[in-house]
Amino acid sequence: MNKKALLFLSMAAVAVLPMCQQFNVELHPAGMVTAQDAKADSLLAAARADRKAGKIGAAIKSYKEIVYYHPLAPNAAQARFELAECYEAKKDYREAFRQYDRLIERYPQSPLYRAALDKQLAMAFSAAKSEMKVEVFWGLWDADMESSVVIEWLRNIINKAPYNDMAATASSILAGYLVKQDREDEARIEYARLVEKYPDSPLAPEAQLMVAQLWANSTLRGESDNLVNLARAREAYEEFSLRFPNHKDARKALGQAATMDKLLVQQQLEVGRYYLERSREYTSAIFCFEDVIRQKSVNPEAAAEAQKLLEKARAAQTAAKKVSQS
Repeated sequence: MNKKALLFLSMAAVAVLPMCQQFNVELHPAGMVTAQDAKADSLLAAARADRKAGKIGAAIKSYKEIVYYHPLAPNAAQARFELAECYEAKKDYREAFRQYDRLIERYPQSPLYRAALDKQLAMAFSAAKSEMKVEVFWGLWDADMESSVVIEWLRNIINKAPYNDMAATASSILAGYLVKQDREDEARIEYARLVEKYPDSPLAPEAQLMVAQLWANSTLRGESDNLVNLARAREAYEEFSLRFPNHKDARKALGQAATMDKLLVQQQLEVGRYYLERSREYTSAIFCFEDVIRQKSVNPEAAAEAQKLLEKARAAQTAAKKVSQS
């Protein structure tokens, strides 16, 4: 390579370097910091002074200059945290959550990592309880945070902290929020996931009870798979007593399992009644009533009613045969 070519490449490299420093500051490996950065220190002092004076917009400008152009400065994580707090103060909750998220992603070794997660969890919990209000229609009135945002926040926290108490807490809040949103099937799945992933969490017993309760609730909504859902509810209550035998509600859960058994027999009786009185499928009706009678110890009232209906079903079956043979 001749001298002119080398000179041209050197000049090009010098010209490109400031551009890289200006636009690619976010590409450094996460967690790396420089020993000192006087400019960043000056910006942080100015941001804090503006914040103390109530000049939030000016403070945000200085904080952003640190996090965007001095991401390796020793105070970069602190600046990002305080930037997020400023957005919270302005009630720009989505941007605040995003800034906490960037801190979590870029500075996993920072002492502020857990603090940022705590902030996110507090925000999500507040939104889930309808305590966080956002302006709509240019500030004409306030409304709850959109459910899609609340759910996204909570799932984000669960994914960022998958093996600790915070993830279990976020999972419990999410499940409860889904119940509040009338999304009980999704809530049941989330409660079940909590029990499986965090069985030692103090939140696990309540979550298991909620799994059972939500299965039982599905039968009250008149869903088509009542028998199946009752059986699943019974199984969930029984599983509670097996997983948490020393829990104060273990005996109560067994009682609920017995109640589900009783309801299952009652449901079988109603199925038989339908075959007899509505569809006139007498053979199927007889089978259901005989099954109910065999479970007399579980539901004696249903068994007594089944005995009466069984006689009617047999009589109707005999009459139908005579008509078909004539």
